Amino acid sequence: MSVLSRVVSLFILLTFVLCAAGLYLHPGVGLPWRDYFDGWFFSVLQFSIVQALLSSAISVVVALPFSWVLARKPFQYQWALKGLLNLFFIMPVLVIILGVVTAYSDWLNVFSLKGILLAHLYLNVPFAIRMIWQSLENISGEYYRLGSTMGFGRIHAFRWIELPVLLQAIRPVFVLIFILCFSSFTVVLTLGGGPENTNLEVAIFQALKLDFDPKAGVVYACAHIAIIALVIAAFKRQTASALEFSRQSISPKKAQPNFIQVITVVLLVLVLVYPLYSLASSAFSVGWIGSTRLFEAMLTSLLIAIFSALLSILLALGRAFSSQNRFTQLIDFGLLILPVMVVITGLFLLALRLGIAFRVTHVLIVWVNSLMAMPLIIPALRNRIESYKNRYSPLCDVLGMPSGTQLRLVYWPAIRSILPWSFALSVVLSVGDLGVGVMVGSASFITLPILIYQAIGSYQMVLASQLTLLLLLLCALILFIAEWTGEKQAHVKG
Repeated sequence: MSVLSRVVSLFILLTFVLCAAGLYLHPGVGLPWRDYFDGWFFSVLQFSIVQALLSSAISVVVALPFSWVLARKPFQYQWALKGLLNLFFIMPVLVIILGVVTAYSDWLNVFSLKGILLAHLYLNVPFAIRMIWQSLENISGEYYRLGSTMGFGRIHAFRWIELPVLLQAIRPVFVLIFILCFSSFTVVLTLGGGPENTNLEVAIFQALKLDFDPKAGVVYACAHIAIIALVIAAFKRQTASALEFSRQSISPKKAQPNFIQVITVVLLVLVLVYPLYSLASSAFSVGWIGSTRLFEAMLTSLLIAIFSALLSILLALGRAFSSQNRFTQLIDFGLLILPVMVVITGLFLLALRLGIAFRVTHVLIVWVNSLMAMPLIIPALRNRIESYKNRYSPLCDVLGMPSGTQLRLVYWPAIRSILPWSFALSVVLSVGDLGVGVMVGSASFITLPILIYQAIGSYQMVLASQLTLLLLLLCALILFIAEWTGEKQAHVKG
């Protein structure tokens, strides 16, 4: 197991080294370095920062009252609401984008900064609610009982018990949402509506795929890394949050929700489901249109997603068995800090330099997608492995049990029930990804998200809605199968 951990660590470090080499050894001459720092560069930089700040600030402000009300007391079936919030966090971005377009295009110009902010809210508010709600749930009841003995009223309990927890929870959520929105590619590319709404991620794509200027891509990528590093330094620590997508059991002690909670749940569900309802209505407004390349696109997407998920599981297992320190945390969550577009840019430029860029398209996509999903599945695996390691490691040492035997008899039964869901999460993240495929794919390369993007680009919104609904149903089927398999494994274990 230690060998696997070291091999995985070397693989991840090799990725970063090759990425840096690609950025340094980029092909092409381009303009003098100073010519890239012009008015266009600073306007792109300004828009990247402003939209990320607005998206993260509004997301946190909107999430706070929902989280506080939902955490007031545990209620029955809250696991279902948490599952819905989790679903929006891992839902393919194109589903949200098409939902926003079909639901709100009659009310506002969605192909603008307003549309970008709205799509980011749908992606990030559920995540913020889930994280802040979880932090409030973790407050021990002892604090409330102690406050009651001291004569605390509702205002004093909020001021001295809940407010410090909220302030502590807000910072990591805000930072992570800022990083995600600053690194947003698909949303800005699709809903930008013009050059005035271009961020660094889209600028990298345009420099490499449209302008054929690798040197400009390096400049934008380095600026991207510098801004993210400044944000992390400003908050004095790296922040990495992840949802553990595990099944929730219903506690018999949970009561019926109070009136305020019922209103909050109904409002939240209606707002979240409305774009999906509009998307379905648009898709069924006419008969099935389809595409001649649909089967090819779905097959390519599924094959890439399956291989990406297998590699992601292997990488996550290797990291889950390793010891934790600051360096290993940087390895684990580096892809949340170092944006995917920067990584794929470096690897793509290196492949261009070697003259093999379009011969290794599938390998690059599988490589980067597996690293993108890895940080999200490490926590669940590591928590389970650490629990069993603390319990059985001394006994294994006394018995002289080899690593292979420990894996088969101790750790495999521990992680068997959560592997299907981890695998499904990786598949869903990969099958719905647009950015990596668009960046490294040739003109003939096609996946389901690329097919949807092409339909949007040609203003075939009904076709795009139908294909997006198909993508959503595919992801839902994958998650359902994973849930059923995990439940079956849990019963076998029991």
